[in-house]
Amino acid sequence: QRTNQTEPPPTTMSKAPTTTSTATSTSTTAASDNNNNNTAALNAAALSLGNALWHQQSKTNAELVALTYGALVAELIRDLETTPAITAELDRMGHSMGARCMEEFLAKAAVVEGSSSGNSNNNNNNNVIATVVQQRPSNFAATSALLRAGFKMFWGVNVDASPKSESSYVLTLHDNPLQLFVELPSSSSSSSNNAESSALKSGQDNDYGTLPYSQLLCGMIRGMLEVVQYDVTCQMLSSQLQGHATNEMVVDLKQVLQDQVLDEEYHEE
Repeated sequence: QRTNQTEPPPTTMSKAPTTTSTATSTSTTAASDNNNNNTAALNAAALSLGNALWHQQSKTNAELVALTYGALVAELIRDLETTPAITAELDRMGHSMGARCMEEFLAKAAVVEGSSSGNSNNNNNNNVIATVVQQRPSNFAATSALLRAGFKMFWGVNVDASPKSESSYVLTLHDNPLQLFVELPSSSSSSSNNAESSALKSGQDNDYGTLPYSQLLCGMIRGMLEVVQYDVTCQMLSSQLQGHATNEMVVDLKQVLQDQVLDEEYHEE
């Protein structure tokens, strides 16, 4: 009988953790939904800002850009020969470009956002840079808004961003201006009249069919985010040149940097 009398208390106590767990789960879900809504609003503001900056930019013929870049890649193939060396050099060049691009973007975006700050109809344009700065470093995903606006400003293309984790996201580039007139070789491909493709096929003992042709963009992303104190890695996940439906790049956060001068290669370039 004494044993039966002592059994109810443990049963009653076991219900408390269940209630606490449910409340915690509800709170977490609400916070997640709020973050998603904030991210969506920030991305919309970034697109609007990017469009405004794009219309202010002087334009260059897209075909000229593609052909110039193709000639650069062909020259690197002749000089460096191996795919890893070519990829590293494209990434280095892109990094230097990205640092300069981000500085120009921040300067011009500040003017655009400042001029619209008094217009209540343009409030969605006013918080892109401020939001990223305020949420640093807790919300790394917010930096994708800067990249979306920056790519629209400099390349005239739209970029989609989807979170992969708290320290990683994927950028989808539906139109890649660097890939015009380009065809990467494969072991079963026949000869091509395309100048860049012919240059790619001239290498020996190298699988140029796997070359991340647009690695310059990955380096550019690294340089852009380094200016706002994020040290990241960026690599191509998929490419239309290799038969995929879209071009995807994954951005992974390595560390949040303290205020410092960019590395020497930025100044030397």
